[in-house]
Amino acid sequence: MYVFLGWLNIGLFTVMTAPFWLRVLNTHVLHIKGGGYAQVIRRLRQIHKPLGVLILILALVHGYLALGAFRLHTGSLVWLATAATATLGILFFRLKKKTLFAWHKRMVLAILFFVLLHILFPDALYYILY
Repeated sequence: MYVFLGWLNIGLFTVMTAPFWLRVLNTHVLHIKGGGYAQVIRRLRQIHKPLGVLILILALVHGYLALGAFRLHTGSLVWLATAATATLGILFFRLKKKTLFAWHKRMVLAILFFVLLHILFPDALYYILY
């Protein structure tokens, strides 16, 4: 079950970040015009925040099922980066400071790095700390 939840989180993360990477892809490669594309982007933006909350919850369940407890692990780094990204997004939504939004988007790179570390070297922290 924890394996399914892990891959589900990656799928949800892909959907959640889709408004950004679809816009970049459309600007540089696809050049789609019309209402259908705009509707898809609008819908993806509507579900962005609920997906963020869902990912944070499912990630905790995933980690608990995988390890049997909450402990420091590479998955913890993924969760902390995701929580920091969500916090920056919430602060931007409340304060409307462009720098917060820029850091919200930059933190996605940290999430990607930690997800790759978590998938490729899940016990990396064990070797560093012990």
